Amino acid sequence: MLQIIRNFLIHATPAQRCILVVCLDSPFLLAFMGAQSAGLFVEEWRQLLVPKYIIAANVVLGTVLLVYLITVLRLWRNRKNPTPLPKTTILVATCAGIGHACEAFLGGNLTYPSNLVIVGIIPIGILILDLRSVIIGAAVGLSFYAVNDMAIYAGLLDYAPGYSPQAFAGGRHHVMAEVMRSGVLYVSVVAYVLIAWVMFDQYDYHRTRLSALSRLDAHTGLANRRHFFQRLEEECERQRRTGQPLCLVMIDADHFKRINDTYGHLMGDVVLRGIAEVLARHMRVPADLPARVGGEEFAILLPETDLDGALRVCRRVEKSLQTLPFFCSGKSFTVTLSMGVVESRDLLAENLVHYADANLYKAKARGRDTVVATVEEEVLPRASVASLA
Repeated sequence: MLQIIRNFLIHATPAQRCILVVCLDSPFLLAFMGAQSAGLFVEEWRQLLVPKYIIAANVVLGTVLLVYLITVLRLWRNRKNPTPLPKTTILVATCAGIGHACEAFLGGNLTYPSNLVIVGIIPIGILILDLRSVIIGAAVGLSFYAVNDMAIYAGLLDYAPGYSPQAFAGGRHHVMAEVMRSGVLYVSVVAYVLIAWVMFDQYDYHRTRLSALSRLDAHTGLANRRHFFQRLEEECERQRRTGQPLCLVMIDADHFKRINDTYGHLMGDVVLRGIAEVLARHMRVPADLPARVGGEEFAILLPETDLDGALRVCRRVEKSLQTLPFFCSGKSFTVTLSMGVVESRDLLAENLVHYADANLYKAKARGRDTVVATVEEEVLPRASVASLA
């Protein structure tokens, strides 16, 4: 169930969100209208009510329900359209605020369970709709509350005008209100637990997603440049501390500009994703880290891997790309890579990148579609050696 709610909150269009709010709120309003209307036709209940206020409240609720119906009919055909609907969203939120505020006035702000409903629908509204619309709807409802309270204090309106003085005699109104309030309270506790559960789940989901997006390249799904070089710094420090081998592979897609010029940039993006999939397929997860560090430039970080191991990875990548054709406009082609590989011997991160880039340029100078690999060792300046001694 939580997965269904999460998927809806992530993928629902503004129209679908408005329709859901209408579907959730309408049963409450219909129940209020039905109970009040039934009270007018039962003699024992009728004595406890003030018909003119009950009828006026039903007119307000009926108007809100009519607006709901028109809104759903207007949105239903294009409910999958992702276009924002700010005015419609505000209208739905405002109608919800007016409807429940009307019920609270009718039965009394302090004795009627509509207050609990109002408190419950605000966080639900924030989950389903946008914050701005809910704030506007809540502000409209609270303004009605303020007007109602001022009218009561000024003696212009009785408290709970929907009930006659007989309803308060002998505590009957209080008993009825307590029963109703207790019922709504128990339902609200369950609702609040569900709301809190969903809200924390949404928080965790978005936090995890944002964290992943901050580390990943949007086009290929590999690590982005920032995350890759941050990890490179960490692995270089670890390599100098432990002495374990560490290799860096810098990669460039051969003649990528020609692919863009011949087949278009969309096909170029397909090629980049294909290369990324091949790189990811031959990695040890989560130790190895493939990344896109530029337009058609990739890199692989291979912790605890010596030069021979890095060359084996490069050969597997080359072999996979040779058997991966790309198709466009009835034509097929394959892609080759130039790769520069360095095994680090206590190299600083910037020096490791420098040597790997130099090997990459050598590979391109030798005609591309080749690998140039070396082992490089950090050479400390004499002053540094003397200071260490």
